[in-house]
Amino acid sequence: MRRLLPLVIALTLLGLPACSHENDADPAPEPARASDQPEWQRLPDFPLAERDGPVVVWTGSEVLAVGGDVGEPCPPNASCVKATEAATDGAALDPATRTWRRIADAPRQIAAYNRGVVVAGRLFIRVDESLLSYDVARDRWTTLPRRISGWYDLVADGDRLVLVSGSDEDGKRADLAYSPDTDEWSDLPDDPLGPSFGRSMVSTPYGLLLGAHALVASPGGGARPSYVEAALLQPDGTWREFGVGEWTGGFDGALGDRAIGLSLATSDGGGDPPGDYGRQVPAGGRLDLRTGAWSALPQPAERSTGWGVYAPDGRLMASEGYVYDDLSGTWLQVPQPTGASEQPGPAVWAGEELIVVTALAAQSWTKEARSNEAWSWTPVLR
Repeated sequence: MRRLLPLVIALTLLGLPACSHENDADPAPEPARASDQPEWQRLPDFPLAERDGPVVVWTGSEVLAVGGDVGEPCPPNASCVKATEAATDGAALDPATRTWRRIADAPRQIAAYNRGVVVAGRLFIRVDESLLSYDVARDRWTTLPRRISGWYDLVADGDRLVLVSGSDEDGKRADLAYSPDTDEWSDLPDDPLGPSFGRSMVSTPYGLLLGAHALVASPGGGARPSYVEAALLQPDGTWREFGVGEWTGGFDGALGDRAIGLSLATSDGGGDPPGDYGRQVPAGGRLDLRTGAWSALPQPAERSTGWGVYAPDGRLMASEGYVYDDLSGTWLQVPQPTGASEQPGPAVWAGEELIVVTALAAQSWTKEARSNEAWSWTPVLR
């Protein structure tokens, strides 16, 4: 489930090649060091019942934290699939004053690690087949009358909400757009990639970028990695294809001209060395939306021992214990806050400030492992 950039006229794309490849990663400059960074600041605790995985979003002035699991946890490999109870309540944090205020309760329980996006002053969350809308200014929840398939994920794209279908495995369904201002729904133009799975979209200055994997027999099996394909839905409603990248993940976000898959993981496909693929295939990479060039991620100078915060929606992108700065191609280890629980909860960028709400003790699957601690950190780059 795995956090709104304005659209620009796409005429600058005319005459550019559809795609190209840059085979080598850019060398990473000397990174800023975690030891040179300011410390995390402890914020007042989230003021409601202790929980795991609330929806955490930035409205432009406040951090909203809503829902999350409050019942008995479901350990790995157990017969249950989720906690016994999820919360409906939530609160808003003003980073400027370091104060929380309670907000209205949602009409449905919101399970842990659900996705929420803010569009036109409203927070949207899909719960099962219901689409919940929270009007921030009015402190009021509503449930939209349209039923939404559980295959859909939510994407904020300027002043509209986009619902992207995650897979064509059980049949193709249209990707949707919803305008909160006019209360109107529309289908997005059919994409040119064909039947696919692992479909996701990110909003970019050039339009909506779709990343997906071809729906074939045994994807990723044998010596054939399941590479990501990409196509851009431009503001004029036409698609621009970028072909196939040489990495196996999806896109986490976009910064300027580039869309980025943040994962540093690799796979050899399994089997006897050197693996079915015969090499290590990366899960992350970059795509330049202006030139169409695919490239590898710069590699960090050192292995991360940082706090594993995930927040890809800022000018900096946090993942796997690092903060990544695509402008300089550098990685900064995220320091562990003094006194914090080992596993950070959901996080969001509030401008240049990274906010984490809730945390968990490591390797503990009890209610007592939950903590409502909240933290703030503002990294300094070289």
